[in-house]
Amino acid sequence: MTDPQLTPSAPPPHPYAQPAGRRGKGWAIAAMALGLIALLTAVVGAFSVNAFVLVGAILGLVAVVLGVVALALRQLRAPGIVGVASGALAILTAVAVGGLALGTLIAAEEPSTEIGVESEEGAPTAPADPSDPGESTAVQWPANMATGGLAFVNDGSGDIDLFRSEAPQDNALPEPRDAAALEQPAHIQVYIDYRCPYCAEFEAANADTLESVISNGSAAVEMIPLTFLDRISPDAYSSRVAGAMACMADQQPEAAWDAHTALLDPSFQPSESEPGKDDATILAELDRATGGLDRAARSCIEEQRFTSFALALNDWVFANPVPFAADPALMVTGTPLVVVDGVPYPGAPADGDAFRAFLVEQGIEVPDRS
Repeated sequence: MTDPQLTPSAPPPHPYAQPAGRRGKGWAIAAMALGLIALLTAVVGAFSVNAFVLVGAILGLVAVVLGVVALALRQLRAPGIVGVASGALAILTAVAVGGLALGTLIAAEEPSTEIGVESEEGAPTAPADPSDPGESTAVQWPANMATGGLAFVNDGSGDIDLFRSEAPQDNALPEPRDAAALEQPAHIQVYIDYRCPYCAEFEAANADTLESVISNGSAAVEMIPLTFLDRISPDAYSSRVAGAMACMADQQPEAAWDAHTALLDPSFQPSESEPGKDDATILAELDRATGGLDRAARSCIEEQRFTSFALALNDWVFANPVPFAADPALMVTGTPLVVVDGVPYPGAPADGDAFRAFLVEQGIEVPDRS
């Protein structure tokens, strides 16, 4: 009897073992599911809420990773490929939507280079002009001050009169004129603030000299009233008085010189430490000095018609060089500033002799004092 040959035999299969190449399918299924969800989320976000795009991109990235893992483990091939492909499409969709959104934002922030822009009402409008504050804040100009000041000249008979000019359109800029344009041999510009004590000193020392060179036809004297001392006066005295002088120029120009000298008289001018005169007091002084205010001039002053003009003129003067100055960089930095044919007077305001000598140096004929 022969013993049966002993031959090796394979162990029985494990009841839960999977065939080779089919070891689990969880990664593949998860990759496919996340990829499809990611793609759907990214597409929905592209047409509605942009935050969905970011969520879709994140899910798509996870799906790609899971799909790659599933393929490496040789799990279900088709779901793994679907997971990788759909995840990648979700990422590409997110990138495309994000790029479009960024481009739109940049375009919105760039300034327009077109001449006209579309208003909210749909009507084409020109770009705003900062020099034109608009109809609602229009600055009304007085007559006889187109130069930006009150230019006093000889009327041909020896009397002092105001150089005539039409009232410029609202919000116009001053049109300064030199001696030739004023039809005079010389041009004296005097920048003043009617509250400035040094301006009153200059007036007291030199009013006779200025009056004489105007009367004999030697020069035009242009007074440019400023309002910067309103900063020390809560009652806006400087601008009210400068506006009153603009009313005189506009309504009663033949009396403007007398009004000017009265307002700068030390007996009337308020000091820097006391309140400015009220409108009734200003009107009474101008009425006295001019021999009687016209009804139109009085009404103009009472309604402060040209106060806004005075303020705007002050701003223009301090923002621009002195017209016709020999030094093109000469600016008004204080008052009084006196410029004779472009040359600033360097002497003391109260030194009348020095000022007369300066005028002679500039070739202006100054009558002898009688």
